[in-house]
Amino acid sequence: MKVSVVIPAYNEEKHIKTTLHALRQTDWVSEIVGVNDGSSDSTGRIMEKYCDTSISFIKNHGKTAAAKAGWLASKGEYIVILDADLKESAAFGHYLLSPLFQKKADLVIGSVEGIGQNGFGLVKRRVQRLIEKKSGLLLRTPLSGQRAFPRNHISYYENLQADGYGLETMMTLQAINQGLRITEVEAPFKHIGKGWGIEGICHRGRQWLEVERCLWKYGKSYS
Repeated sequence: MKVSVVIPAYNEEKHIKTTLHALRQTDWVSEIVGVNDGSSDSTGRIMEKYCDTSISFIKNHGKTAAAKAGWLASKGEYIVILDADLKESAAFGHYLLSPLFQKKADLVIGSVEGIGQNGFGLVKRRVQRLIEKKSGLLLRTPLSGQRAFPRNHISYYENLQADGYGLETMMTLQAINQGLRITEVEAPFKHIGKGWGIEGICHRGRQWLEVERCLWKYGKSYS
């Protein structure tokens, strides 16, 4: 069974090479599809060197657009989405595949441990409560970007009403609406947090806005 790993990335030159190298050392990855989301650093050049397929946007379009482009360019029977800053822990992506191979889940979400301070968790708790209300499922890491699903389910996610960092939230809600089975697995993923500097504050602010915008659209669609 062929597995495609899709990695959307924006200005991740500090981490992306280590992440891609770790995936290259595994025996479960059939292809790596990298999507450079309009980076201003060397992310795109690194992807061209280490990915089987490399896509580069001239402008930054956000994580949702980048992930979708990667899915459509992939060829594997199963698609694994991983964050660009996982570094060596990206090799543990195979943890997401067992429930799919065993036909026990349709969407698998991998827990991820952040290194350092990563915010107050307001967005996380907001999404947790909504998902639990809709499905009774309490996810430990509902915003995790580490996900896997069968290729034949791409059609469920092609028309997501998602902006940027709303990708994960809307994927989960769409899976619930479609009656798909969702499983969360514990995996030793580790990613580098944005910290409490200007970059970190801006990142969290943008994430909050994009998730709230998505939830507003979702509410209008299902009201």
